[in-house]
Amino acid sequence: MTGPTAPRTAAPAAPAPAADPARFRELPARQQPDWPDRDALHAVLAALPPQDLVTRESVAELRRELAQLDAGGGLILQLGDCVEDIDTDITSATCAKIAFLTHFRSHLRTRTGRHTLAVGRLAGQYAKPRSQNHEIAGGLTLPSYRGPIINAPQPTRQARRPDPARIAAAHTAARTAYAAIADHHRATAHLDPLYTSHEMLLLDYELRFLRPGADGADRADGADGTHGAGHHLATTHWPWIGARTRHLDGAHIAVAAALANPVSVKIGPDTSPEEAAALARVLNPCDEPGRLTFIARMGHRDIERLHPVVRAVHRAVEHVHWLSDPMHGNTVTASTGFKTRHVEHIIAELTRFQQILTDTGRRPAGLHLEATPEDVHECTEDGREPTDPARYRTLLDPRLNPQQTARVLAHWFA
Repeated sequence: MTGPTAPRTAAPAAPAPAADPARFRELPARQQPDWPDRDALHAVLAALPPQDLVTRESVAELRRELAQLDAGGGLILQLGDCVEDIDTDITSATCAKIAFLTHFRSHLRTRTGRHTLAVGRLAGQYAKPRSQNHEIAGGLTLPSYRGPIINAPQPTRQARRPDPARIAAAHTAARTAYAAIADHHRATAHLDPLYTSHEMLLLDYELRFLRPGADGADRADGADGTHGAGHHLATTHWPWIGARTRHLDGAHIAVAAALANPVSVKIGPDTSPEEAAALARVLNPCDEPGRLTFIARMGHRDIERLHPVVRAVHRAVEHVHWLSDPMHGNTVTASTGFKTRHVEHIIAELTRFQQILTDTGRRPAGLHLEATPEDVHECTEDGREPTDPARYRTLLDPRLNPQQTARVLAHWFA
């Protein structure tokens, strides 16, 4: 397979107009912040620089890579922060993440002998869903922290108040990160590009950068029966829908169904086979290669529930990629009070995921991990729980450090 062209940031040409979001705004949108000042929100969104963060051409290149993946036996390695910190040196942090991702892409490629597609939770992973609207922090009952694009992590009422100004700050961080990615592609002569991904959660922001398809239709199938003419989401190459917003009647799925971008959906132990099959039909109605990926995050205790889900999905559509997220279903609280994940549980889920896909006659396509190049101790390993606040630096969920990442990847055998 010839090397693809590098994903590009937007050319200086005039930006495309935004697609009309009215239809999507009429649908229920879960996990959205309760903005105290909607006028201020609209003013911030209107003032954002309108240029696309990713081009249609780079999204199309990713779609082609994903479509060829099965035929070539390739793998997907998707990793990065739980939630990115925008109050840091973005260029330096992005360069470190790129080096981390490309190192482990090479590591996995060398171990397996397979072409490996590198996808970062990068340049936009700024919003997080939460199981509860409020949490106890610093002895106070406060609105939950929902990521730096919405509020701040400090345990005060002012910090936790949703602030539209944070959208502008997050967008500036994304632009800086994409500039660093572009520099990387120029320095590597467009070899082995990396792509970006984030959870398409904050719809007020995402709809600001939704561009109409070739004919302006909400789902504009191309002449070849594909979604190539669908709407272009210009904030990321590869958006995913989280387990808490994958409702078939919701705005998130409606937006995802309208996109030309490839899309992923996270499915957990509460996902019925019928729901998963319905999602597959809605999101990949033309059964296109490279269009749809399911990310399984079952937990090591519930991974067996994946069996009937895989079978039901493939009765509905043929072309689906399957990734393992062995992190999110294995989150527990350590005896020290830190939120943590046991590396052994992560490995157990990843191992069984591969066996289940193989047993059902399907190909495991890769991994989706929350991991960092930093020397942190956030995940529990060999019974050693995190105890040092100086080495527990995540803004929300625990991440694998480089040594733990290598240990997990050593258990990829498919």
